[in-house]
Amino acid sequence: MERQPVDIRRVKAFTLIELLVVIAIIALLMAILMPALNRVKKQAKDIYCRGNLRQWGLVWAMYTEDNNGKLPVMLGPNWMKRLIDYYRKSDKLLYCPMTKRTLWEGAQPCYAIIGEGLGSYSLNEWIYDEPGYTNRPVEYYWKHVRHRGLYNVPVMGDGAWRSDGQPLEKDDPPNYDGEPRGGVATNEMRIFSINRHNAFVNILFMDWSTRSVGLKELWTLEWHCGYKPEDSPWTTAGGVSPSDWPEWMRHFKDY
Repeated sequence: MERQPVDIRRVKAFTLIELLVVIAIIALLMAILMPALNRVKKQAKDIYCRGNLRQWGLVWAMYTEDNNGKLPVMLGPNWMKRLIDYYRKSDKLLYCPMTKRTLWEGAQPCYAIIGEGLGSYSLNEWIYDEPGYTNRPVEYYWKHVRHRGLYNVPVMGDGAWRSDGQPLEKDDPPNYDGEPRGGVATNEMRIFSINRHNAFVNILFMDWSTRSVGLKELWTLEWHCGYKPEDSPWTTAGGVSPSDWPEWMRHFKDY
C-alpha cells in the first residue's frame, strides 16, 4: 500500500505557553528532589566514613594482637604512618569522604583535610603506652586494651585542625563550628567537635566498634582512664543547660 504523505499543516505542535509550563514543572520537581538527593548523598558518605573506621578497627585489632594487647608508645602527628604495615598504604582510609581540601585550599574547618598525607581523622592521644609528656597524669593513659567498658573509649574519629588530641572533662566547646582549640594543650575536645555529619561525628571505640556520636555526646565519652562525665560542666549529669552551649550548638541533642 502506498504511504500517504503527511500534511504538516494538520500536525499539532506545542505552543510557547505549553513549553513554559513543562519547563516550570520540571524546575519545580528538581527543586523538590534536590534536597532529598543531597541528603541521600551525605548519608552515603556518612556510611562510607564509618566503613573506613571499621577498617581502622581491624588495623588496631591486628596491632594490639601482635603486641600482647599493648597500645603504641607516643606516635605524634604522623601516627597513621607508623601503622602503615597494617593497612598497606590504602590512602583512602585516611580520609572521610566529606573532606576533599585543606584549610589553605579554602575548605571549611569541619570539611577540611588536616594535612597532606595526614587525612581527616584524629587520634585520641590518651590511648598511648608509656607517654613522653611530663605535664599530663601518666595514670590517665590507657596503655593497653585489657580494660572493661571499652565500648565507650574513643580511639580515633572525625577531626579537624590536628591529627591528635587529649580531650578533658572541662574543655570548652567551640564558639563556632571549626574554632581552633585556642592554645597549647587546651580545649582539645574542639578537635573532634565539628559538624561534619549533620550534628554527628563518627568515632572508633576501643572494642573496635564504630558509631555516630552527637557533638554534645563527646563530653560523655571516656577519653582517658580517669575521665568522669559527671564532673564535666558540659553534660546533663554535670548540670549543663541548653542555654549554656554556644548558639550554633544549642539545638543539638543533649546528653
